[in-house]
Parts: sequence; structure tokens; C-alpha cells
Amino acid sequence: MVELWLGYLEMEVGMFSINYFWHFLFSFVATAAFGVLFQAPKRTLWMCGLVGAVGWCVYKYLLVDLAYTSFYANLIATVALTVLGEIFARTSREPATIYIATGVIPLVPGLGLYNGMNKIIMHAYEQGGDILITAATDSMAIALGIMMVASIFRVMRMKKR
Repeated sequence: MVELWLGYLEMEVGMFSINYFWHFLFSFVATAAFGVLFQAPKRTLWMCGLVGAVGWCVYKYLLVDLAYTSFYANLIATVALTVLGEIFARTSREPATIYIATGVIPLVPGLGLYNGMNKIIMHAYEQGGDILITAATDSMAIALGIMMVASIFRVMRMKKR
């Protein structure tokens, strides 16, 4: 039964195979662990993990299955996780920063920054520059997604008053 369920979540794209169960599980655990590191309240850790896991799975789905560029995949995934984080913040009466700061961790392009700097150190300046530009635009997409959703929720909150 478990094998059937895990197999249902697996999608093949070309020669690549994405198992969303494992992506969800590992990003959930990693995000919840960062919640512990950021000293989020214990009762919010499962929500932090859920926000990060949803954001990561949306990102992978858009990037691999729908062949979006990393900029748009990061932007849409950040919008999704920020909306979920804002909803959790309203229901739990905690700051949205708890959920958004931890939830965005799986999307941060740390490996791209490392690889870009490594290429530059190895004197492959053009490749390193391309990788660093991609990492910078991914970072901008994350910031833009958070700002858009936070602004909308702030306007909605001001209209209530």
C-alpha cells in the first residue's frame, strides 16, 4: 500500500524522475530544523516545515515539470509560501516572519553562489559570472515575491480598520 502511494507521487520527466514525497519530507524537516535554529515557538514548527515544503515542491514542479525558468519558479514558489505563511500567522497569532524566514530557506540559491565563486576562483570568469547572475536574479525573485504578498496583506489589514 505504501509503495503504491509513494509511486503515485513520482513523476518522470524525460530521463529524470522526481519523487515529490521525498522532496516534501526532506524540505519539511530542513525547514522545521531552521525553525528550531531561529527559535520559533515549538507549536509553530510543523507550520514552518509545511510552509517550506510547499514552497520547495511548487518550485520543483514549476522548474522540472513545467520547464519554467528559475526566476519564475522562485517567484511563484515564494508567493505560494508567503501566502501560506501569512495565513498561518493570522490563525496562530504569531508574526508572519516566523513562517516566511524559515520557509524561504530551501529556495535560497546558496549552491549557485558557491558554484559561481568557485568558477571565478578557477579562472572561468564567464561561467562564474553567468552562475552568479542567475543566483542574484533568483534572490531578487524571492525578495519580490515576499514584498508583493506582504504588501497585499498589509493593504487588506489596513482596509479592515
